[in-house]
Amino acid sequence: MPTIAEKLLQEGMEKGIEKGIEKGIEKGMEKGRMEGIEKGIEQAKIEIAEKMISKGLENETIIEFTGLELKKLEEVRQKLESRGQG
Repeated sequence: MPTIAEKLLQEGMEKGIEKGIEKGIEKGMEKGRMEGIEKGIEQAKIEIAEKMISKGLENETIIEFTGLELKKLEEVRQKLESRGQG
């Protein structure tokens, strides 16, 4: 039969594990939210770039206004050209 000290130690360990799990879940959810926001911002930049490309704007102008890197902008251009929209 466990002693009172052993019972208290076990309860403390269980509570600590529960708290750790809760913290882990919270951090995971926050990270997921932040990644979702970042992806949404990136998608918005791409959509704006697509519209700017369709209006005939140069890479430098599009990069200035969207903040996209040249490599990403070239990918967007290629995608539009393959769809016949660029």
